[in-house]
Amino acid sequence: LESQGNIAAAQRLYSKVTKINPDFIYGWSNLGNTQVVLGDLPSADNNYSKAIRLCQESLDSSEAAFGVKRCSDLYVLLLNRGTVRLNSGMYAEALGDLERASALRERPDAIVAQNLARAREVNGYYNQADKDYALAISMTANEVSPFWLRAAIVKLQLGDVDGGFNLFKRVEIRFPEAPEVRAAYAVFLDAKGDTLAARRKFLEIPDRQRLKFSDTEYLNKVVSWPPAAINRILDIAALVGDAKTTSLV
Repeated sequence: LESQGNIAAAQRLYSKVTKINPDFIYGWSNLGNTQVVLGDLPSADNNYSKAIRLCQESLDSSEAAFGVKRCSDLYVLLLNRGTVRLNSGMYAEALGDLERASALRERPDAIVAQNLARAREVNGYYNQADKDYALAISMTANEVSPFWLRAAIVKLQLGDVDGGFNLFKRVEIRFPEAPEVRAAYAVFLDAKGDTLAARRKFLEIPDRQRLKFSDTEYLNKVVSWPPAAINRILDIAALVGDAKTTSLV
């Protein structure tokens, strides 16, 4: 049902499965998957937590129950809950989940690395985030992904303007009209000392979308940029007359 796109029907099915067999790990995790798709992140978090608890109990038991396969993918469950918590603003909890997922994975994994990088970034661990982003990018180098933009902005936060800009240019080629990409372009131009070009690039963003980049709540909670990028975009917004505030609180 999930593969056919009937998420609501799949959710009803997995809900029944968990009632029939409340100890079935993947009933809870699959129910959580459907809730993520439908946007019910609190319920997804709750059900991933149940799956994690059952999986941990399976691993802690001396032997698997008759006819029941021992849980072997705790890292996937932690990855899923960690990404839900990232998107719910539970940054410290997300970091804990994703660090455990990375340790359990025991080998490089691009999906784990990019989510762990984001968790470290939003918790302020920029050096570690930079290394994790670099790992994820090295494993996906043939396909530019949106998370590369976050990696570029982390480099800016660390003072590596040229390195960040070089990485950003690959993102800009792939997503040239995205408002966040244009805003980031303006930030990098400003960081490189070309304030006039930064203002021009910022004004390429349509008015309604551009005004969001003068809103500190949007910058902190939606795009979740690091302080260096937020301060620069607020200054640029002030120069073009958009700004609500000109400093990061």
